[in-house]
Amino acid sequence: MKADEFFHSMKTGNILSCYLFEGEEEYLKESALQQLRQKVLLPPFGDMNETVLNDPDAETLITVSETLPMMADKRLVVIRDSSLLSASREGAKTGKKKDTDGDSVSAYIAKLPPTTCLVFFTRGKANGVRKLYKEINKLGGLVSFEQLSNDGLVKWIARELKAQGKQIAQHTAEQLIFTAGRDLGTLKNELGKAAAHAGERDVVEREDIAAVVTPTVEYKVFDLADNVAEGNAPKAISLMNNLIREGEQRFMLLALLQRQYRQLLFASILTHKGVQSAAIAQQLSIPPFVAKKMQGMTKRFSIKQLKDCYDYCVDMEFLVKSGQMAEEGALEQVVYYLLKQRK
Repeated sequence: MKADEFFHSMKTGNILSCYLFEGEEEYLKESALQQLRQKVLLPPFGDMNETVLNDPDAETLITVSETLPMMADKRLVVIRDSSLLSASREGAKTGKKKDTDGDSVSAYIAKLPPTTCLVFFTRGKANGVRKLYKEINKLGGLVSFEQLSNDGLVKWIARELKAQGKQIAQHTAEQLIFTAGRDLGTLKNELGKAAAHAGERDVVEREDIAAVVTPTVEYKVFDLADNVAEGNAPKAISLMNNLIREGEQRFMLLALLQRQYRQLLFASILTHKGVQSAAIAQQLSIPPFVAKKMQGMTKRFSIKQLKDCYDYCVDMEFLVKSGQMAEEGALEQVVYYLLKQRK
């Protein structure tokens, strides 16, 4: 099942005996576990009916799962990072013992006592070829927590703010995502700051985001590329120097700048073909307002100039990566070159 299906099942009180939480969205995964805790571990003895184990062997797992809850209907057993579900073989148990454990646990979960809710919790993706994975999936307990789409993030932001008595327009939510990034833990913190800055106002506005939200490095590089495209040398050089002073590696900034000019090139090609900004946003996996801004930026260049800019970034990255040019000064040289490439 998907994450939203799991959260819906929590609202209806439909709790399974066994789950596997996997996927790249760690914040949602932890939120799901917290909601499950609230449903299973009821007061006053809730804390006494939870056991968390890190990669236990089959005997330990089964013994704990067979333990009756204390003065409650259910107990919660959380198994973190089981090698029986590991996405790679590195660090996993090996040999006959591992195989025996896998067979034992896979057979056991089909006959879990009704007093136990067993949750396997993995960082990232689990290994879909493992026997235990297939058995949990067969029982309907596989829950995948994938990174949210842009629309999904906008809806999540709206729900989080609604809980704080605030509202937000879609374009403002997209501005927040573009500024703060897509990590839900970071977004939650930045949302709190923006909501506090809004004060008594019911709606979080773009000025609240601009005032208090901490921009990601990617956002700062976009700002750098925007000022380079405008030919605003003093501002562009100031932004570049600030990034370096903040400890960002020149090579990483060079790679981000290369990606930015690749997107500008694609946006320019698509615009010349008559593709609208909404379709460009979808093809480049960027918010619609960013696509519009990119279209404005591309008007200052011909397609050939943008291709030359992108090729120059690629060549410089190769020279640094291959050791033919020192990292020191490479970013500066690229920025100075790009500043000259305008209609």
